[in-house]
Amino acid sequence: MQKKLLALALLGATGFGLAAALPAPADIPASRPVAPRPAADDVLEESMESMNGALKTLLKGGITAETKDKSLEAVVRMQSGIVAAKSSKPHDLNAEELVGYRRMMADLLATTAKLEVAILDGKFEDATKIAKDELTRFKKEGHDKYQKEEEH
Repeated sequence: MQKKLLALALLGATGFGLAAALPAPADIPASRPVAPRPAADDVLEESMESMNGALKTLLKGGITAETKDKSLEAVVRMQSGIVAAKSSKPHDLNAEELVGYRRMMADLLATTAKLEVAILDGKFEDATKIAKDELTRFKKEGHDKYQKEEEH
């Protein structure tokens, strides 16, 4: 019995010795390195590409009962792109232009909410009209007003 206790005591002492050799919790970095954030231009470009892809999905064949789920997914993609894009700013806008840009993006977001409700209510003709008329108008007007010449 004494040999077992002696063996346990030695094992415990060895464990404490190993633990002392390990770095203290304060020596371990609290978090891993953070990846650099994408540049505002990259976020804006990715957002616009996402919105454009979503619009193409909505316009391809129109919005119907058969495409309802796919259309709703496209609306959510577009809304996510809008939120990201309105947090960025295209090239060098002055304060007044930035307000106009943000207002246009907010209006666009409201239009996508109207589109979403039309789809949810089964008003597919209305939804298709909103996508064809209103969303394409926003795209054209926004690009004409806020896109750099070399991007056209």
